[in-house]
Amino acid sequence: MAIELSLDAIKDMKKADFVKGFKNKAVWKKAKAVIILVDYKLDGKKNVIAIPFKKETEMKQEMKRLKKEKLHLLKKSGGGSIEFIKAADGSMEAKIEITLGGLAPEMLLMKGQPLFDKIKVKLQALQSAEAAAEAAEVAGEVDPNEDLPEDTLDDVSVDDSEEEGEEDEVVEGESATAAELNEEQAKKKTEMVAQMAKMEAKISEIKNQLKM
Repeated sequence: MAIELSLDAIKDMKKADFVKGFKNKAVWKKAKAVIILVDYKLDGKKNVIAIPFKKETEMKQEMKRLKKEKLHLLKKSGGGSIEFIKAADGSMEAKIEITLGGLAPEMLLMKGQPLFDKIKVKLQALQSAEAAAEAAEVAGEVDPNEDLPEDTLDDVSVDDSEEEGEEDEVVEGESATAAELNEEQAKKKTEMVAQMAKMEAKISEIKNQLKM
């Protein structure tokens, strides 16, 4: 039975099972769209995830759900069209145009190529103007669980020879809006305390004047 690749399925999936499902070329032959997740945790380690879709409308619905339910950091998530092209030398290339999400083409190429090497496909990455604008909006997004430089390949694993057994984790990031709101609330609290201190000082001054 073929392994299903979907946002729901990968939550409880072992890395070896994902790689097995990814290497099923039959699903990619029918794929018209794809969702790419960078630094998604499987077996406790960061991996690159690629989920194929037969229709772009299905991909768009899942990207909308990913954003709403915060299934992964938006700046490390990208959805778009995918087209397989045969190069002049006979090799296969996958042209991905990111139309949704904040994933930059540069990050897709750098971290996604080792995964697509498993099916002997070279990546091409483009980004629509709409996706570029969305990427700019989420540029300040913070991942509280991240303690390593996000642009290195050291912590990205797509090797299916590693041991299984560790629990899967879903990366959840705090949005920039939430962080700004917390900062604003803290600032208002500090200002309120300062105002109360000034009022108490003024009351004390008035009392001293009345005693004179």
